[in-house]
Amino acid sequence: MGSFLSILVTTMVLGSIYGLVAIGMTLIYGAMRILDMSQGSMVMIGSFVGWGVLVVAHWNPILAILAAFLLTFVLGAFTQLISVQPLTSRRSEIDFEMVTFITTFAVAIVFTNVALQIFGPYQRNVTPVIAGGISLWHRQVNLPYQNVVMAIVSVALMAALGLFLTRTRWGMAIRAVAQNLDAARLMGVPVGKLYPMTMGLASALAGIAGVFLGALYFAYPGAGDLPLLEALIVVIFGGLGSLPGTVYAAYAIGLIQATAEVMVGTTWSLPILYGVILLVLVFRPQGLMGTTSEARL
Repeated sequence: MGSFLSILVTTMVLGSIYGLVAIGMTLIYGAMRILDMSQGSMVMIGSFVGWGVLVVAHWNPILAILAAFLLTFVLGAFTQLISVQPLTSRRSEIDFEMVTFITTFAVAIVFTNVALQIFGPYQRNVTPVIAGGISLWHRQVNLPYQNVVMAIVSVALMAALGLFLTRTRWGMAIRAVAQNLDAARLMGVPVGKLYPMTMGLASALAGIAGVFLGALYFAYPGAGDLPLLEALIVVIFGGLGSLPGTVYAAYAIGLIQATAEVMVGTTWSLPILYGVILLVLVFRPQGLMGTTSEARL
């Protein structure tokens, strides 16, 4: 029973971390057909916002989440305007996905080096959003409140994103652009305004994840590198552009990794995880819920 609870707890924690970062990347790919490599830097910025608000200013954790959301939203929209928007009119002339992959990666490098110049290469401890924890099953499994809050916030944000896409005018506009860009333009969808908002929203989700990840690990200029890699794995495993697939893949990867860690140890958890992912992609290259159609959202 103790091992089962440990797997369950670890699955929820890892799935929440992976899902919150990856769902923004999926949203961008579904709407714009680009892989945004700046998402990792947004996680890093969010972790530094958490450090500044919680450790330096000693303010309320809710303010840290709101500040991270607003700052990374603005930076995400700015990234779209300078690295993607100038290329949209030349989509037919260039390899748009590859070029934007490079340009967003370049912006991420700039953000990382700016953080390196301001804060230095040092790791900074970030105060947990909520301290304390509970022990389960005769104290064999420890569950920090920080992880509970992170899982709840992640699920709530993913659910809110789903409602936004299905119940609001802007959300339906994003889905229309994902399904058929030319038809959406003919119907009067303001694509020039929609793209920055979409990238800003995705970046804001990554920024919130950064506040929680900073408390789990550290805030430092390279804090977004591993979350970016994990998000790419989740997005590809779930199916490029599929939001439900991303959510399922995040928790499936969390379950595989947690089970491997408990059963055979942390040394073999990643090799087993990558082996399972490779096996699935060999038989289903489009991912768990990906399709060969252009409409994914």
